[in-house]
Amino acid sequence: MKRNSAIECIRVLAIMSVIFVHAEGTGIHYALPARFISHLLFAVAFFMIIAGYQWGRKLRAGETVGHVYGPYSFRVLKMFLLWSLVYIAIPRNIQDIGYYLHTISHYGLISLLKVPYLRLLALVKGQGGALQGVLYILSTGTKYHLWFLMALLWASTITAVLAKWRRESCLIWVGTGLYLFGVLFALLSPSSAGFPIPFNMRYGPFFGTIFFAIGFRLSSCQGSFSVKPAIALLSAALAALAVELLFVRNQSASMIVEFFVEITSGVGIALLALARPSLGAKTILASSGQYVLGIYLIHPLVIDFVKPFAYHLPGSVRDLAFPGIVFLLSALTVMTLQTLKSLKTFAANPRVMSYVKALLKAVIRELLKTPVTWRQTIQPILGALEKRQDVT
Repeated sequence: MKRNSAIECIRVLAIMSVIFVHAEGTGIHYALPARFISHLLFAVAFFMIIAGYQWGRKLRAGETVGHVYGPYSFRVLKMFLLWSLVYIAIPRNIQDIGYYLHTISHYGLISLLKVPYLRLLALVKGQGGALQGVLYILSTGTKYHLWFLMALLWASTITAVLAKWRRESCLIWVGTGLYLFGVLFALLSPSSAGFPIPFNMRYGPFFGTIFFAIGFRLSSCQGSFSVKPAIALLSAALAALAVELLFVRNQSASMIVEFFVEITSGVGIALLALARPSLGAKTILASSGQYVLGIYLIHPLVIDFVKPFAYHLPGSVRDLAFPGIVFLLSALTVMTLQTLKSLKTFAANPRVMSYVKALLKAVIRELLKTPVTWRQTIQPILGALEKRQDVT
């Protein structure tokens, strides 16, 4: 599949937007310009649309549903389980490191199992009950951002089932139904007329499937995409966002506007990327797109470690500096991990190992051929040692 530079560039901008949102959740209160960035909720929709688009392109290129879905779902599930384990087991901040060291010194290495167990127990109880806790962990993992992986798994599973049954045309309707169901419950649940639900309706299949379905549908479009619909959708999203931030104070009305902004901005930016695939080519954003998934997975950990220092910055500086620092540190961490992985892969390459073994054999062979040289090198040293012993 030909590389789309615009998608890579927007992926980087999208992860920056995600970091803005999650940094705001730490208690930092943005001024209006920064709030505008953090409320432009296009990132999740864009990621889902592009995932569905690439999924559909593979199927239409001749690959079978099982060949696409099997490795894809295994990779997503593996990331979800691995990073859930990481976030439940490792220290969350600098203070946690001291707590870990203190616990190990008093109770031994068994405490490394005790701490994750207590955290998991607290996570389950903190949701209001065992059922809510289990549903929360299954849909969200052990950190707030991992819900996206499970939503991606749900969306791809629904798509795979319908594609296997040759009912791809129903996918957009299934996604729309799930989305409207989620919106309805999200709006009614806080009210007296609402129904109590044991988990957040944003998680699971409800909010992600529609965007995955839109991307899957776009993959079947023939010819090139037009920029005009993208500009129209983005203009509508920006106008609605401005109205919400400046005038809307009602919670339900604000939620409706956010849903509208999420759909229009996500679809609009995805259409822009597909209409102008060479946009941003040969820029640092395009080359950084390969690190976005890693940044997404690791940035909450960086937020937790950097947060105590962010409160010492002036408010106007903090709005941009804190998310920027989190992004840079997350990117550097991912780049370092990928470099180490590349070095390990390089060293494990059979051809490289054969070259190293051949070189070592040649060096040893040459050393064995010239024992006199070694005696001549060692003899002065032995003589100097003997003289020193005679003096003493």
